[in-house]
Amino acid sequence: MEQLAIKQRLEQAGTEYDKGLERFMGNVALYHKFLLKFLADHSYEEFRQALERGDLPVAEKSVHTLKGTAGNLSLMALFHAADDTVQAIRAGKKGDELQSFTQAVRENYDTACEAIRDALSE
Repeated sequence: MEQLAIKQRLEQAGTEYDKGLERFMGNVALYHKFLLKFLADHSYEEFRQALERGDLPVAEKSVHTLKGTAGNLSLMALFHAADDTVQAIRAGKKGDELQSFTQAVRENYDTACEAIRDALSE
């Protein structure tokens, strides 16, 4: 896929591509390498499993880690969804009160991963 098409595909998924590239000092190959590494990150899975167990402290830690990683890669739609979820957990929301937040994280995570696979997988 051409560079412009990669940028457009990632931006469709809520990535601020130019800002992400800037964080990697303009090194396109390095930025793409780290985007692909994101697919192997376990923070989302840990978050999901902690929620299933009702372990909100672990869920908060995992989604906070996911937020940081998303922010560093300029996956901003995911970053904002994760940030909202961190704040909701810290505010004491539980169960059904968290559902819209966790659903937004799931949807944005899936969208980001799909875009990375589409744009960068060979």
